[in-house]
Amino acid sequence: AQKAEIEIRYKAPEKSISSSTYQLLVVAPSVFSDALQPLIEHKNSIGISAIMETTEEIYSKYEGRDEPEKIKYAIKDAIEEWGVKYVLLVGGLKSIIYAKPRDNTNAGVKGWYVPVRYSNWKYWQGDDPGFITDLYYADVYKYEDGQPVFDDWDSNGNGIFAEYTMAKTDTLDLYPDVYLGRLACRNEKEVRDMVDKIIAYESSDKSSWFYRMIGVTGDGFLDQQDLNITWDVSNVPDGEYTLYAQSFNDEGEAGPIDVTHFTVDHNAETKLTFNHNDHLIPELQNGYPAPPIAKIVSISEGDVVGKNDYTYSPSEREAYLNSYLHWADVEYVDGILYIRGKSYDPKLYGDYTNIHVWIENSNGEVIFEAWRNNTLQIAEGDWTVGEKLLHGRGGAFYYVPDTFEKIFLSTANGNFTGKKDVVEALSQGAGFVFFSGHGSPGIWANHYPGIPGNRQNGEVVGLSVSDLYEPPYFPMDKIANEGKPFVCVVGGCHNSQFNVSIALTAIDWFNKRYMNTFGYPVPECWSWYIVKQPGTGAIASIGNTGYGYGNLGEWCVVGGVDNWITTEFFRVYAEGEALPVLGNVYAGAVSNYITHFHEFVLPDVHEGWDPGDLKTVEQWVLLGDPSLQLLPPS
Repeated sequence: AQKAEIEIRYKAPEKSISSSTYQLLVVAPSVFSDALQPLIEHKNSIGISAIMETTEEIYSKYEGRDEPEKIKYAIKDAIEEWGVKYVLLVGGLKSIIYAKPRDNTNAGVKGWYVPVRYSNWKYWQGDDPGFITDLYYADVYKYEDGQPVFDDWDSNGNGIFAEYTMAKTDTLDLYPDVYLGRLACRNEKEVRDMVDKIIAYESSDKSSWFYRMIGVTGDGFLDQQDLNITWDVSNVPDGEYTLYAQSFNDEGEAGPIDVTHFTVDHNAETKLTFNHNDHLIPELQNGYPAPPIAKIVSISEGDVVGKNDYTYSPSEREAYLNSYLHWADVEYVDGILYIRGKSYDPKLYGDYTNIHVWIENSNGEVIFEAWRNNTLQIAEGDWTVGEKLLHGRGGAFYYVPDTFEKIFLSTANGNFTGKKDVVEALSQGAGFVFFSGHGSPGIWANHYPGIPGNRQNGEVVGLSVSDLYEPPYFPMDKIANEGKPFVCVVGGCHNSQFNVSIALTAIDWFNKRYMNTFGYPVPECWSWYIVKQPGTGAIASIGNTGYGYGNLGEWCVVGGVDNWITTEFFRVYAEGEALPVLGNVYAGAVSNYITHFHEFVLPDVHEGWDPGDLKTVEQWVLLGDPSLQLLPPS
């Protein structure tokens, strides 16, 4: 594969193709056959010729090393014999209570209606030890000497599929050769509900509500620069002092003054305390948008700068991303006090601030001052979802045409304060909904700008599968968009990890089974639960089966991974690079990602195709009908 194309790249073999042609292949177990028959008939009635093959038929007909490989061979034959362009897999785990998600390093089979291939991507310690990848089924061919040959995703022939480690890697083509999606149904009722929902969607007049897009987001990362203000205390007289800090945005607006009283006593023990309590600042408690905020964290009220050195590096639990950026380290060494903290502009697209820090003695005399100008802190989600350009690339709203009403639920503009805001907005119905933030199999959330008080205080939950602590206990069930289901694109970790069940998630407190809920019971993953709602919720979702990556700061929409591929979906749709068919748009975004990031190099941001890029496309799964007919962008 030399380049990405939205159209299927497969070249027909020289052997003759069967006189029967089909556009859509449905693969499902025989137990779902009757429930799927109305969908087959509907697709045929609207000009999408469809045929179904059961997993039982495929397993008996094809040779392969395991069940997923047999299905992939069946897809290959369907392309070559029938001219199939779309493949719909129908079947997830067999139970919401308990189902074995993975039989071996390569696959989940026995607990599944339609088996899954696991990528053996195990590159970064602490990351997913493999993850589900339905791209395996879509990437049927690789090219040798310009000719298409079957790509088994085991190029080194060692029996480990999609291997990517420090020591061994499989070379994969990755480009989708068919438009493929999955309905991860766990029982016949879910199948019937989805069949009814798809038929209704494609049979109804959507024009009154389709041209509405909802974006939900906030601040993804605490990308605070190290202020690194140094004050030489060696010759400062003992006494009482007051440290002040105030931030100004690039529009000249001044924020509240942060005040810290402390003592200098060269004969006393040094007592320095980390604090991260900007969430208690009244101007933030009053709601958003808010004035620019300054918060010094490396010295606290009542501290003593004394005779001995002292250093302390706050944990991620105390100061998000401090282990990477060191913006919050407490440090007093050789008479030098390092003044560190935060400066940010908590409004939509807030970016640059100037922070003024000064110290007064007990007589009110200024004995020290410093400025740090053009301090940059970005709310990544606002730029990923929003309508502005950043380094030449826009957020999703930038590309979606003005034929769409764009509803922006951001923590920065005050429209997103919790689940109630999200449920009310989604209940209006929409063509598309875009969540950009953080996730798990059971929850999606993001943060207020600047992440005040760190993640535990700055997080805002947008939508969850369930809530054991307060009503509504099943928030997605309250979405009242009957007959107006949306295509949902979700950015975040594990939202589409569709191998969870109640029992395994409930007992996996320490994540040894990689359920990624840490003991919180989840019956079905976030991305499937919102789709499977009868008549409401989403008609399809696209998200990550593993950890979703993001670039912090100003390169968030340019540097690749989750922010790029999600916005690319909307760009491909809006600019007409693909037919307004769900699978075409989805595959176009995947193909464009592969091509672009094999070529794109930006020092210190993207140094060439890397493990994060590979994982981004492998784990981005479509839970929905790839042949779903959308309305055109305008």
